[in-house]
Amino acid sequence: MWILKRERDRGRRAWFRGAALVLVGAGLLSACDNLLEVELPTRVPASTLDNPALAAVLVQGVVADFECALANYIPATALLTDELIDATGWIAVTTWDQRRIFPDNANLGTSSCTALGYGIYTPLQTARFQAENVFERIMGFPDAEVPNKNSLLATAAAFAGYSYTLLGKGFCEMAVDEGPLMTPAQVLARAEERFSTAIELAQAANNTQVLNLARVGRARVRLDLGKMVEAAADARLVPQGFVYNATRSAANARRWNRIAVDFHRNFFLSVAPNFRNLTVDGRPDPRVPVSDAGRRGHDGVTPVFTQAKYTAEGDPIPIATWQEAQLILAEAEGGQAAVDAINRVRATYGLPAFSSSNPQEIRTQVIEERRRELFLEGHRLGDMLRYNLPFDTGVTHKGVPFGDTRCLPLPDVERLNNPNIAS
Repeated sequence: MWILKRERDRGRRAWFRGAALVLVGAGLLSACDNLLEVELPTRVPASTLDNPALAAVLVQGVVADFECALANYIPATALLTDELIDATGWIAVTTWDQRRIFPDNANLGTSSCTALGYGIYTPLQTARFQAENVFERIMGFPDAEVPNKNSLLATAAAFAGYSYTLLGKGFCEMAVDEGPLMTPAQVLARAEERFSTAIELAQAANNTQVLNLARVGRARVRLDLGKMVEAAADARLVPQGFVYNATRSAANARRWNRIAVDFHRNFFLSVAPNFRNLTVDGRPDPRVPVSDAGRRGHDGVTPVFTQAKYTAEGDPIPIATWQEAQLILAEAEGGQAAVDAINRVRATYGLPAFSSSNPQEIRTQVIEERRRELFLEGHRLGDMLRYNLPFDTGVTHKGVPFGDTRCLPLPDVERLNNPNIAS
């Protein structure tokens, strides 16, 4: 089992350095709007957190931090790829669509998950750090003083795994805990370890939701790491109907579904042409519910093609699903097994069956099924990089030349403050 070393201070990034207090309150507060009827301070002494009675609350804070990060990661990377285009004049948003994301970009490196422009790095590193820190704290609590200890540890480990997964799939290189540069494969291997720990603990706790959450996560990273047999084995165990959502709420900005807000309230976004009017044998594909809103966006220029997958601040966002597991199985096994997996997913929507015996056609269809099934769930950037799919070239819909960003660069805030990297 993966267990963190007891070196809490070493794990603090530059934004924690020198602080005598741990900034956990925001995550805890956002976890409370539908779980607890208490008010928590926004800053609490670190020593206060070493309290077994707080174990469940700490884990809810871990979940809340990841959920907030995910709600930013999805629209940012959707703009960077071919899922969305910007419909606003805010440069904090347009730079994502223009693929002009540089190491000194504030939205990439230092913005929070409530800032305009979709902060990614700080929210994801915060989610990762909190998950690992909380895991370590709870490991140190006496078993008798923490009800459901294994279940809480499994949850923290699973969300550490998902934080590493997004960092590994989205960034060109990475560093954690003031350590050396890591390749995407090294980051995903770290995610695999966290998921394995979560699986072991969830099985011990008989927590099937977290168990399957971790199974999907491990299958996902094993697919990226080329461990096809192992990925298929994990994916095959996920039961039909399984879904684990990031909960969202209208209570406060940290809890909003940012995609819904920026489509249906702010009109900052429009679905890109590649995802409009998608059909299966002439029938509209319900997995990509897109329509012409009949209006211009915030910029007064861009026609808004809206999506109906998320329409309200409180709409949940899938983190892991049986459908994804089936498509992992399809890719890992290929051949008729892939065709069968594709059709099991299609059948849940009443869509016509796919048929082919050509290996290349089947692989191409797996990629196509993934882009439709996982629309606006945070997978497209990783898929475009993994399959080496072409990004748009030339100019944007507003006539601005595209930049050359594909994977996300390591932000300067890390590179310049990490003694193992800075020169």
